[in-house]
Amino acid sequence: MRTVIYCLLFVAVFDPVDQTHLKAPLFAAVWALFAVDLVTSRSGRYQAPANLYLFITVFVVLLPAAGMLVYLVRDGSMADYEGFKYWKSYLFLTLSIPLVVKRIDVIRPLSIILTMLSIATMVLYVLAVTNDLIREALAAFADVYVIFSVSDRTYGPFSYSSVYFHGTPMIVLAIGYFCYQWLNSTGRARIWNLLLLGTNVSGMILSGTRNNMLVASLTPLVIIGWYRGNKTRAALVTVMLMAIVVGFGSGLFQEMLNPDEYSNATKLGHVHDYGILFGDWKTLLFGQGLGASFFSTAWGTRVTLTEVTYLEVIRNYGLLLAPVLFLLILYPLRVLLNPDERESHYLFLAYAAYLGICTGNPLLLSSSGMLVLAVVLVQTFRERSCTAQPIPGLFVSGNVAEATG
Repeated sequence: MRTVIYCLLFVAVFDPVDQTHLKAPLFAAVWALFAVDLVTSRSGRYQAPANLYLFITVFVVLLPAAGMLVYLVRDGSMADYEGFKYWKSYLFLTLSIPLVVKRIDVIRPLSIILTMLSIATMVLYVLAVTNDLIREALAAFADVYVIFSVSDRTYGPFSYSSVYFHGTPMIVLAIGYFCYQWLNSTGRARIWNLLLLGTNVSGMILSGTRNNMLVASLTPLVIIGWYRGNKTRAALVTVMLMAIVVGFGSGLFQEMLNPDEYSNATKLGHVHDYGILFGDWKTLLFGQGLGASFFSTAWGTRVTLTEVTYLEVIRNYGLLLAPVLFLLILYPLRVLLNPDERESHYLFLAYAAYLGICTGNPLLLSSSGMLVLAVVLVQTFRERSCTAQPIPGLFVSGNVAEATG
């Protein structure tokens, strides 16, 4: 089962848009193997905490069902309805159940896979900026298979090239992991962890989006400050303030925040559209329903999803249900208040950074976003299941062997 889970993580990282059509079969295979394991394993399983089942029931079943019901009541048309497509992404959150029950820790293997993505980004970036023919071939490949994109970005007098894989925002988890490992290792291992940290920071920066570049630069500083003393924190704050001064002094930040810049103008157009939609009290209170479409003035067509994630959640669920979803999304961050879980705080700091990226990227409720949340949930509920005793398979008698974890 572990091998299939790792394959699913690899596909989710490198092919989040599912061009290979492997995500669904691998997802089904994980659950099939888990079901077999439940009845045949001699290594046993651990009882997942009831709160995990409650969390998943509300997130994966009740909220989407309510969103679909609202859509049926308010619209009723099933022609080209995309609600089931979005609900399918929610199902990936259920992977947290086999991960908790079988004590499978995927943080390190996921970080290694994300490091491979960073290396791929760096290699393609070097090829793209050093050879125009290769750049054209890469761009043509990207247009056909939509796995990554090669582009140039310009902010006033500042221009740069970028190679963007759709799974790149997930690299922040690897940055958090290897930063923590670097802080808590010595000798040769410390050097390797620093190199892996630098690789992931570089890969995320070279992806070129403003959110990715900002998060890749700040996340290591925040984690270092979290685990180190006041002097280190003061030094890091000074460095960040100096960077802000240089950014505004050079005019770079002003250009990045320019409302006339294409990406900013598009998002502001979406915000304007949401303002009009929320002028209808029924939409504001109940939402339009999961999978409902609206006309985007920025894109000139009807859409069912935009990059303004959190306003999109309110459009889908309204003020009655959207706070429930927000509460569930933020719930794992409560671990940061628990000093006994300090060794895992890096993961939740990285998760908070991922939520920041999602403010301008429609990742959060995608299958990739659900995988990120599933990994975080495993750590969130670990403390409540750590004293559980292994239970033998349903068709197995005798003593349970030591769980493999």
